[in-house]
Amino acid sequence: MAALSTPETLEWGAVGVPTSSIEIKLVDVPEMGYVHRNEPSQGEIWLRGPSIARGYYKNENETAKAFTSDGWFKTGDVGQWEPSGTLTIIDRVKNLVKTLNGEYIALEKVSEVQMLLTI
Repeated sequence: MAALSTPETLEWGAVGVPTSSIEIKLVDVPEMGYVHRNEPSQGEIWLRGPSIARGYYKNENETAKAFTSDGWFKTGDVGQWEPSGTLTIIDRVKNLVKTLNGEYIALEKVSEVQMLLTI
């Protein structure tokens, strides 16, 4: 658990405020237009703290992709800080594919369209 909604911070769509034992930072994803200078601040959610795993069990390759050498876990979620101090998840970095014309699309969206076309 990295964020918690309390009665005082309950906000529609928000995951809550950071818990006291977790550090959360938003890291720029400029190719998707998410940067910390946006208003509100946006970026990939990175987590660090004693309750965050140190890696994937017996899987060094995936651990190297998802964790930095100084202990940050790259969640693959894009978040934004709301003016109230709560964090909202707004997109995903992982599962994105760059098309031939340079546009990024989520594979989940392709699956949804395929399902609709087969109905």
